[in-house]
Amino acid sequence: MRAIAVFLVVTFGFSWAVAARLQADGGLEGAGVWATLYLTVFMFGPALGALTCAILFDRGRRLKALGLAPGRVLPVLVWSVWGWILPIILVGLSSLLVLLLTRSAPADAATQLAETVLQATGEDLPMEADTLLMLQLAVGVPVGILTNTAILMISEELGWRGWLQPRLAPLGFWPAALVSGVIWGAWHAPIILMGYNYPGMGWGGVAAMIAFTTLLTPYIALLRERGGGVYAAGAFHGSLNAAAGVGLLYLPDPVFPWNGLLGVAGFALLAAGWPLIALYRAKKKPA
Repeated sequence: MRAIAVFLVVTFGFSWAVAARLQADGGLEGAGVWATLYLTVFMFGPALGALTCAILFDRGRRLKALGLAPGRVLPVLVWSVWGWILPIILVGLSSLLVLLLTRSAPADAATQLAETVLQATGEDLPMEADTLLMLQLAVGVPVGILTNTAILMISEELGWRGWLQPRLAPLGFWPAALVSGVIWGAWHAPIILMGYNYPGMGWGGVAAMIAFTTLLTPYIALLRERGGGVYAAGAFHGSLNAAAGVGLLYLPDPVFPWNGLLGVAGFALLAAGWPLIALYRAKKKPA
């Protein structure tokens, strides 16, 4: 408990201090291009907490404690590949479910992307919108997945799944996933209140984020438990971050509660997958 307390103090203290500085500089909108840098630094709070605790409490086993030495190479490779694939499936299914529940036709993704680029840059597109969409799907998404995987593996996932998950393991898989999911969601609170992911929702957005991370955690926890280490967790998180925005391009009005995987359709989809995870764990015991 002492180690977990130190982890939480360092993690939340660092990240929330960065968020406070971002807010002082005008928040997500007022900080302009610097907002991205602030958010990136914010993500390293869990890594700092994990490294601090590994140094203080895990002498002689620090790499293993961080999930950087999970064991055999094959499970790491297999579960990392699944980590890249599963979020794409979840994002696609959640967008389809939104369209079915709202009885809507898919939006023109190329037009949506063009409008997003125009709002972000204030400049006309250098190419046709359809061409831009094709480049985004063929190049932007794969590059985004790999880049996000590398960054998230050494930042958030080094803390949440790398260090914290094994510490909570004595609670059992599902209680540990519940606890870590709530912690993970609450950690986002300052940037959610600034409008990240759930703009204009305030504390309702924080509650939605906690619901999302709690429902999502068993999926990533399974990859970590089965020998994928922090590598597979980073792959899942990186793929999710890269693919989520693409899924929203096909939705006519991607705001809560119909904002894909982060909305009610996504929540229902993630919850529906829990029995499948439980069934898999019952039939395939960890090595």
